Amino acid sequence: MNNRHMELPDPFLRPDGSRVAKPEEWPAQQEYWKKLLQEHFYGTIPPRPEKLSAQVLLKKVIWDGAAVYEKVRILTGKAGEVAFNTHLFYPAGARKTIPIVIGNSAWLAESVAEYAVKEGFSLAAFEIEEAAPDNPETWNKGSLSAAFPEYSFRSLAMWAWLQSRVIDYLETRDFADVSKTAVTGHSRMGKSALCCGIYDERAAVVAPAGSGCGGMASMRLSGGRLGENIGLSERIGMMCRKDRFFYWLLDEAASYGSEDGLAAFREDEMPFDGNILGACVAPRALVLMEGLDDLWINTYGTQTAWLAASEVYTFLGITEKCAIHYREGGHRFREDDWAVMLDFCRVILLGEEKKTGYKTVFRGQVKSGYSWRCPEGYEAPEEPKPVFSLKPWSFLEPEA
Repeated sequence: MNNRHMELPDPFLRPDGSRVAKPEEWPAQQEYWKKLLQEHFYGTIPPRPEKLSAQVLLKKVIWDGAAVYEKVRILTGKAGEVAFNTHLFYPAGARKTIPIVIGNSAWLAESVAEYAVKEGFSLAAFEIEEAAPDNPETWNKGSLSAAFPEYSFRSLAMWAWLQSRVIDYLETRDFADVSKTAVTGHSRMGKSALCCGIYDERAAVVAPAGSGCGGMASMRLSGGRLGENIGLSERIGMMCRKDRFFYWLLDEAASYGSEDGLAAFREDEMPFDGNILGACVAPRALVLMEGLDDLWINTYGTQTAWLAASEVYTFLGITEKCAIHYREGGHRFREDDWAVMLDFCRVILLGEEKKTGYKTVFRGQVKSGYSWRCPEGYEAPEEPKPVFSLKPWSFLEPEA
């Protein structure tokens, strides 16, 4: 294959071959990409429904009085036929909080929820199995698929739609400042949180963790180059095989990869890649949390896609709103990932000083995977100065 085809797609390139030249032209280009993603990747997604009601099934004070827990049943859809449970955790006492909305409550460790709440955030974790099962045999048998048969959305977009409905409900609650909502998730739920963040502009911070293929990892750089047995990351053809996760994305997405997951196929022909998904979040904030030893995410492809997405943030003059953090360890959503995400939220949404080591792009950043740049006239800031200073050795300090 020609190496030029390996390049990540240019988010500024219009269908007619011209390029976006001014920041005010970005919203129209963003809508072009969002429409393309629905048509060829996620499937078409229903709009926000008019119907939403909720019933609190259980409420109790937990963690020695530090927090309140609620189990809430949400009914939504055209006539309230889409039902699912959401678990809320928020600090005791009446005050506004930054709400974090996360998919698949079955994956949420209590220790993580407690940590987030004691840091001053609220948390909403929703169940998926009733409305949109994560199962190759029953994925389209849930209430959500039945309610909207005219839409082609697959499971990643279905879970994203449910995540948005949780935000609908949070708009009715006093403890949540919905204007500062963050959406997150790990692995497949990181993929779906990214989808939610692309299409729901109430997501002020979009924070996919370990999202890999179908998320923020480059599918080009997994396909035939850094995939199974050559970097040990999942690839689009294998991920979407009929005996694996075909129901996450449209069949067309699978057609770009080989079923055995070992040989390069047509990944280079995809009209978009992970960088386009990340770019579609702008100008809202994007932060990635990744494990250096995660065999599923394609660390190099994720870094490259993030750098390419940061070109849009540079173009819009908001490089501080596009960040990535790597840590030691594998495919998990750990407390140190949450520490970075919560810190990023405080910096972006509350104007506080940065306390963790997440990375943003800077001028002169070494790039790879693409030769294009954002239109001239826009620059990233200078490389940040170290946030620490070395103290003199105590044994060499002058004696009193």
